[in-house]
Amino acid sequence: MHEYFLHPGELIFSRRHMLVKTVLGSCVAVCLHDKVQRIGGMCHYLLPVAPTDEQRSTKYGDVAIRVLLSKFLGKAGSRKEDLLASVIGGAFVVFDEREIFFVGDRNVEVALRLLKEHGVYVLQMNTGGDYGRRVLFEPHTNRLVVEQIKGVTVDDLYNPEA
Repeated sequence: MHEYFLHPGELIFSRRHMLVKTVLGSCVAVCLHDKVQRIGGMCHYLLPVAPTDEQRSTKYGDVAIRVLLSKFLGKAGSRKEDLLASVIGGAFVVFDEREIFFVGDRNVEVALRLLKEHGVYVLQMNTGGDYGRRVLFEPHTNRLVVEQIKGVTVDDLYNPEA
C-alpha cells in the first residue's frame, strides 16, 4: 500500500487505497471520508484563521478545511450527507519553556464550526490534552488510528519516522 506523510499546511484527497500519516501537536488534522464513493482526504493545519486575504494558505484551518470540502462537494460530486469527518489534535503543547502554544483549542473550534456550517457529521474526535498524536488514516476505508506521543517536538511534525 502506498504511504504518504502529510506535513503541516498540506492536504491530500485520494481515490486510491493508501495510508496517510501525520504528527500533530497543537495542529489539527481533519479527515473526511465519503462513505458512498469510498474516497477520502485529510488536511493538517497550524493556525485557526488566516489573518488577511493576501495570506490565504492551507496552513490556516479556515482555508484548509474549505479547500478540502471543495474537493468533495465540488470536483468529486459528494453529497454532504455522505461525508464523515474526524477531528484530531489541538493539544496544549510546550515545545520548550520559551515556546508555549495556546492555539490548540481554537484550531479545534474552527474545524467544528466549519464542519457544522457545511452540514458534515463529525464521527470521531480525539482532541486536546497535553500530548502529541501520530495519525494513520486510510482515506478509502476511513480506518483511523491515533497514537499518543509524549514530548512531541517541532521537528516531529516534519519527520515521517516520528
